[in-house]
Amino acid sequence: MTTPNDVPYRYLQFKGDQFYSRYIREDIPAQSPPAKTPEQDFLNSKSHGSYGALLFHPHWKMKRKEILHRDMYRCVHCHSHKDLQVHHRQYHFIASEQKFRLPWDYPGHLLITLCESCHNKGHNKYKVPTITI
Repeated sequence: MTTPNDVPYRYLQFKGDQFYSRYIREDIPAQSPPAKTPEQDFLNSKSHGSYGALLFHPHWKMKRKEILHRDMYRCVHCHSHKDLQVHHRQYHFIASEQKFRLPWDYPGHLLITLCESCHNKGHNKYKVPTITI
């Protein structure tokens, strides 16, 4: 039987401007081959490669700040200033590379500022479309 202490992954939750959760390896170096890009290196060193980990990348933080500034630090739906998140209006799957576009590589018109409440309501009511490019 495996106990939680035997498992090499630890579940982390972060609460601040945004809420994310992810698994990271503890005390075990990555066994994967060297990364090809800084984004892949970031994922290999910080997590097991989840989308949530990309949201901690400096490129996403810069893009998020740009969108929040553009939307005057308010939810575009209810105009709240609390618990703001940047929402992707659609996701792009790059067929030739067989992977999704990085979160910060989307044009500004596909990103909007929502409060946590409106963001959750939107995801519960609508599915974010995935476009194959």
